[in-house]
This record gives sequence, C-alpha cells and structure tokens, in this order.
Amino acid sequence: MGKAPPRPKAEPAWRRVHAHLRAAIIAGTIPPGSFLEEEAVSAEVGVSRTPVREAFQRLEAEQFIERLPRRGVRVRAATAQELIQLYETRRVIERFVVGEIAARRIAVPDTLDTLLARMAAPRRTPDLTLQAEGDFTFHRTLVAAIGNTVMLGVFDGLHQRQLRVAMRAIALNPARLVLIHAQHAALLAALRRQDGAEAARILEAHLQPAPDILAGMDAAV
Repeated sequence: MGKAPPRPKAEPAWRRVHAHLRAAIIAGTIPPGSFLEEEAVSAEVGVSRTPVREAFQRLEAEQFIERLPRRGVRVRAATAQELIQLYETRRVIERFVVGEIAARRIAVPDTLDTLLARMAAPRRTPDLTLQAEGDFTFHRTLVAAIGNTVMLGVFDGLHQRQLRVAMRAIALNPARLVLIHAQHAALLAALRRQDGAEAARILEAHLQPAPDILAGMDAAV
C-alpha cells in the first residue's frame, strides 16, 4: 500500500484573524473609527487572544489600524493625504505601463471587456467590493501585460491599501462611478489604437483625486 498523502498544514490562527478583520475593514463592515477589543475578536473568530495580538501587529504594520495610548486599537480612516500619495505612486508606474503597451504594440487582453461590462452593469446599490476589486484587477492586468515582474510586485504591494482607499472614495460619491467606467473604456480603446499620448492623457485624468472626495475624507477623519 502506498503512503497516504500528507495532510495540508492548518492555517496559523493569527492568519485567520488577520484575514477576517482585514476583509471586514475593507468592506466597511467594521467602519473607520471603530475600536477593536482583543476579547471580542477572540470570541468571534474562535481563537485565543495571542493570535489576535499577532493579527493586530500585522494590521498595524499595514496601516489598517492604529494604537491609541490609553484608548486601545482603532480602525484607521483612509485620509485625503493617503489617497493623494497612492495616486502619485500609481501615476509613476502606470504612465510608464501605458507608454510601453502602446510603443511595443502589446495586445490588451479581451478579458478586460468582460470585466468592464460587469463593473458598469446597472445596479440599484453599488457593490463597493466589486468596484474596488474590479478597478484594481483592470489596472493590474495592464501592468502585468508589459512583463516587468518587479514593477508588478510593487503594484501588487498597493493592493490592500488601494482597496481600502477606493471603497471609501466610492462610498463618498457613488455617482462618480459613471465617470470612472467611461475613463476605463476610453483608456482601453486608446491602448488598442496604440495611441500612447491619448492613453497617458486619460490615465492622468483618471488618477487625479476629485476635490469633493478629498474634502469628504478629511471631514470624516
């Protein structure tokens, strides 16, 4: 008889806590400004308090939470400054990407058409997670298309922060989704025409934080 296949290692308890809290923070189920109690999280996830502390340390390093002296652990609000800095970083990466796609005549995947159609489908209430994840996937696909794995790794490092900031921005002004969808479609069309200058112009406008979003973010901090 052959040996039984090895059992998969159980996921560390702190990772389960981390994934649970991070998903809830990104989705807004745990809103900005909420305080997290070790004992309550421990009971909710079904683990001891030690992995909860380890998860808190990771979330703090990722800037999802902050420790306030004599007050405890609080969920951080995405700030206007954070949005500005995130977009500045993305502009540096993505301007290069769209230029490379146009100059090297790189084919843009057809899967993006399906993604954009799903994101733009009419809904009574916007699905914030769908929109934020879809936006990231759209731009990540373009970054991946040029084959620079180092640049893709840097972009992937923005993922969780991008989701948190994007979902808050969408929640502040859901009507802006119409413009965002139009910009995505226009960017895709420009890249398929190998029009690097037009693609760069659209991207520049796309990655400019709207004044009402910035004001709303700071007002809620």
